[in-house]
Amino acid sequence: MVDIEKIEKRTVQSFYEDGLAEIALGLIVLLLGGYFFAKAIVPEGSSFRAALDLLFFLAIALMLLANPIVRFFKRRITYPRTGYVTFKKKELSPKRRVATAVVAAIISASLAALYSLSPSFKALYPAVNGLLFGVAALFFANKVGLMRFYVLAAASAVIGVAVTAAGIGDFKGISLYYAFFGGALIISGLAALIVFLRRLPRPAADASEGPDAR
Repeated sequence: MVDIEKIEKRTVQSFYEDGLAEIALGLIVLLLGGYFFAKAIVPEGSSFRAALDLLFFLAIALMLLANPIVRFFKRRITYPRTGYVTFKKKELSPKRRVATAVVAAIISASLAALYSLSPSFKALYPAVNGLLFGVAALFFANKVGLMRFYVLAAASAVIGVAVTAAGIGDFKGISLYYAFFGGALIISGLAALIVFLRRLPRPAADASEGPDAR
């Protein structure tokens, strides 16, 4: 009997085996880190402070374009080596969408409330970010089943707590956390890409390629 769920999970794993998605996410995280660092060192009222929004919008634009960019490189690097297999995406039910929005709103409201009740809470920003990213990475690791995502989940938590323990809070602490975690993502992605390219060399020019490998 064919185990469809196992096949789908293996297909999801294959999408992340080349590390390209991690590299893209790492670049986004580094951009956000640069934004928060600049915001921390540029004085209030400075004419340069308004220009910081450009860096933020650049990060947002990269988030929106990340998937097509990753797909672009996959068509030139990954699919010629592995072929292309996909399953129809399962749309989230209205209840799950509402639940996701409610959870996100609760988390945002809780963080805002903690900050308003205790301004010193900003010293915990790096740890909070590290733990939130770590939990998200842990859930993702359970879904995908690749060991390096478990390592990234642990690294996120450790980096966030370490930066907070060092007494570097507020936006400087967040920028430092994003710099380290973004670097970890890029290193992990590059290592995965190197292993992938060595394990699956590109076929000869006269070899047949998958339909989406062009």
